[in-house]
Amino acid sequence: MIKHVMWMAALAAGLAAAPAQAQDKPLFGAILKTPANPHWNAMAAGIRDAAGKLGVDVVVSTVESESAAEQQLNNCESMLLRNPKALLVGAINSNILLPCLKKASDQGIAIVDLDYNLDRSIAEGAGVKVTFTAGNDGAVTGGVAADFIARQLGADAAGPVLVLEGLPGNPVGAARGKGFRDEIAKVAPKLTQTTLNGDWDRTKSANIVNDMLQRNPDLKAVFAANDTMAVGAEEALQAAGKGDVITVGVDGSADAIDSIKAGRLTATVGQFPYLVGYRSVELLAEHLQGGKALDGYQSTGQSVLTRQALEQKTDAMIQYLR
Repeated sequence: MIKHVMWMAALAAGLAAAPAQAQDKPLFGAILKTPANPHWNAMAAGIRDAAGKLGVDVVVSTVESESAAEQQLNNCESMLLRNPKALLVGAINSNILLPCLKKASDQGIAIVDLDYNLDRSIAEGAGVKVTFTAGNDGAVTGGVAADFIARQLGADAAGPVLVLEGLPGNPVGAARGKGFRDEIAKVAPKLTQTTLNGDWDRTKSANIVNDMLQRNPDLKAVFAANDTMAVGAEEALQAAGKGDVITVGVDGSADAIDSIKAGRLTATVGQFPYLVGYRSVELLAEHLQGGKALDGYQSTGQSVLTRQALEQKTDAMIQYLR
């Protein structure tokens, strides 16, 4: 905290002494996914708010859809032309941005991996130096969801469970799915699991659930690797008269929170993307200003958000919902 205050004081003093040099403020570039996903809107808001508070210029670029990988690569290449001090990257997959990020590393640009979207071994093998990763380990997140569902159903529960991962090849969805499967096998071993890709898409996830119910009308629970898929699953379950099926998402998006408060979606494992974005800018500023050494992985915290938790507001993390 002291370093943070000193950084802000030094920056303020410098700006007061030389207002004509405002153009010399550090520039951070954010390479994010689609604004159609509330998760990335919240993260962009956190990035902008922290940058404004710390006197950092920031440019945020987004793409049309969760699968617009080539567009994201173009955004990254364009961002390098601005000569940023740092890139905050929410990569669509582990591979598409590697050529651009290799150039950034060669130029000494700091790189932040947002939400564990970059596979560190792949990135480093391509010559990309990741300054730090911010967010929460996907396997841990999946395990948290599994423990919650097992508590709701009981350790001796038996029957089918559906796991919805994101786009094929995306490390976040895969890690969350694997973490869930590994943990649920330990804490509720009689449950049987089916894993399918919902592609981060609400409609596709709803269709998958409809198909699943045709084969498994006794479906016990759905775990979705993000809230968009969870809300789609919940809508299909409600339409089929299966609103008692436990459905858990990940992120803490506004749509999910509204659904939980209305008694439809069971829970979400809140990732607080606003805080991920905000804290990433803070850490970068401290690192670039004073050379602060950083651990390679920076956990920003997560919580299981249920209707009771939201109504009683007993969890301090709720303040970071956006």
